[in-house]
Amino acid sequence: MEFSELLTKFSQNSKKSICILRFDSPIGKIVAAGDDNFLYVVVFEDSKNFEKELRVIADNLSCSFVEKKSKILEQFECEIKDYFDGNLRKFTVPIKTFGTDFQKEVWKHLLELPYGSTQTYGSLAKNMGRAASHSRAIGAACGANAHLIIIPCHRLVASATNGGFSCGVNRKEWLIEHEKKFVKL
Repeated sequence: MEFSELLTKFSQNSKKSICILRFDSPIGKIVAAGDDNFLYVVVFEDSKNFEKELRVIADNLSCSFVEKKSKILEQFECEIKDYFDGNLRKFTVPIKTFGTDFQKEVWKHLLELPYGSTQTYGSLAKNMGRAASHSRAIGAACGANAHLIIIPCHRLVASATNGGFSCGVNRKEWLIEHEKKFVKL
């Protein structure tokens, strides 16, 4: 389905508009949506979660989507460019998340992971005061993360592999290597 058709499909008959744009990146087109207060989603255009995330935003905000820039999207555009240039280690653009209390707790802990580092799902569970057996639940929360790169779920890895990533393990590996390259500077 074409991008504009997707926006129409998920838009509700509402006066509240959420701006949405596509941005080029070294690893594919990124789609971000926000208004003048918050960024609501950052996904890759070919992500398996893209349509689901549009539905979540529409259902929670009773909004329509318009292809144009907002103040928040301008800030995101600058920050994502700086990130890919190796000049930004922590995003400051304000985000709004939609999820369960557990998912929000996982995302909060992910925001604390240092740039250029990785941690296992099990060690994050322990840091959250839970048993390592919560690894799968943490992985599921990562899969529900609507703010890829900003909430750095790519920094979580399995004990023997890099683990999964909702928009492709090759992108996850690229992001990990990208950060390692610039953390030394």
